Amino acid sequence: MFTKTAAYYDALYHFKDYGAAARQLHELVQRCAPGTTSLLDVACGTGKHLEYLRPHYRAEGIDLDGELLAVARQRCPGVGFQQADMTRFDLGRRFGAVVCLFSSIAYVQTAARLGEAVRCMVQHLEPGGLLLIEPWITPENYWLQRLTTNFVDQPDLKICWMYTSERAGDTSVFDIHYTVGTAAGVSSFREKHVMGLWTDAQYRQAFADVGIAVTFVPVGLMGRGMYYGTKPA
Repeated sequence: MFTKTAAYYDALYHFKDYGAAARQLHELVQRCAPGTTSLLDVACGTGKHLEYLRPHYRAEGIDLDGELLAVARQRCPGVGFQQADMTRFDLGRRFGAVVCLFSSIAYVQTAARLGEAVRCMVQHLEPGGLLLIEPWITPENYWLQRLTTNFVDQPDLKICWMYTSERAGDTSVFDIHYTVGTAAGVSSFREKHVMGLWTDAQYRQAFADVGIAVTFVPVGLMGRGMYYGTKPA
């Protein structure tokens, strides 16, 4: 998915405060599952959340994208990373907390795969452990055909990325156009991102199906909300 932009990923999302999100997440984990010492970040990307979380936990991460994982391994030496599909991974161990952040859950695209991913995450939770998922935008709040433009303006890196928000069935579709400038020259390319659009009821059902009573916080870590609950002991 991020084959062309993995090297630029952190620059593209420079506006996200990973440190603040990690602090809020750490406080929530310790409030809901006191004494938790292990954490799995599902769809960990370049490891930015784990950079801030690993001082507090025996932390590990999985992601489907090998290019993003290469960045994560450089950022977080000593942290275990594996390339895996979030709907069907098996690490052979359990964690006190399993998290899926920054709306990454939506890349599974279908409601059926949402359920599979949640079930797989819960299988990696210790009894009494915390599952936390940051959702993508719900269908009723999706901004159809809105033009979005973002910029990176660093001394040695300039990026303009632009897309319109489209919809195909129960998915949001972004055909993103990038223009990247470095000292080596200027290049242009495209990436297509397809993400599942699910209702609040569908997210809640995915938790209910694995026996977790879910709590929803509308703002969450970065304004998109947050679903969380503990696995029955």
